[in-house]
Amino acid sequence: MNLVFIAGMAVGQGFTNDAKIAADFLHSFDSLSARGEIISAAEVQTQLLAERSGVSLNLTKPVLKELTGHELYEKAKSATVIIGVAYQCPRCAIIHMNETTGYVIDPKGIIVTNYHVSALYAFMKDGNKPKGFVVRMANGRTYAIKAVLASSKKNDLSVLQLDTHGDILPSLSLADSAQVGDKIYIIGHPKGIHYFFSQGNVNNRYMEEVGEGDNKFFREMLSVSADYATGSSGGPVMDIYGNVVGTVANTRMFLHSDMNPGVQMVLKNIIPVESLWKLIRN
Repeated sequence: MNLVFIAGMAVGQGFTNDAKIAADFLHSFDSLSARGEIISAAEVQTQLLAERSGVSLNLTKPVLKELTGHELYEKAKSATVIIGVAYQCPRCAIIHMNETTGYVIDPKGIIVTNYHVSALYAFMKDGNKPKGFVVRMANGRTYAIKAVLASSKKNDLSVLQLDTHGDILPSLSLADSAQVGDKIYIIGHPKGIHYFFSQGNVNNRYMEEVGEGDNKFFREMLSVSADYATGSSGGPVMDIYGNVVGTVANTRMFLHSDMNPGVQMVLKNIIPVESLWKLIRN
């Protein structure tokens, strides 16, 4: 007879249940809303338009020890949040949740995401009614966003304060910069796939032209080869030590030509950490 011993067998990593995470997040929002902890879209709009800068922070010191891919994933996951914009559409009475990404930089509940993520709530369109602006941690705890501390529409950044009720949160440290060729890692929630982790390299440091007509301007950007998609906006881009070197911003598709619309390349744009430093130090 062959005996199989499993007592000492290592247990592998579990599988993410995206549907359950989304359902639990919506249920937690209902609880926060019932307690009256939700900031109004009008308040967020006013604070965004003020474009304040300079934030008093208790930042974590940068890490100097290289981490394995899985170590970095676990560290990043604990400090990366799902940002939920709750709304009611004009076609039904159900509350819907639009999910994006952000990350904690101060253990007292200060997070970074994109300006355009905050604007989804503040400037809601298409007849949708804003109902709430909340975040979910990887451990399942959910907090209301209570204020916009700083924002820059030009650099697509917003720094938000959570109402943590005194909870101390895992946070990520900020690096000084990233150079072309450096290995980087990204974590986010593309299309409802929670905590999707990818790696790549910095491909370019360049001045991106944005805006239209007389309102065109240039801003500092990085392009990277790591994968992400809609829902990853505002996520952390990290170096091999787990320090933040940028924030996920947008993608740009390059076609062969108007006559031949075949996709040749997708540019993945990242807001460099230097822009975040300027915003919080100003």
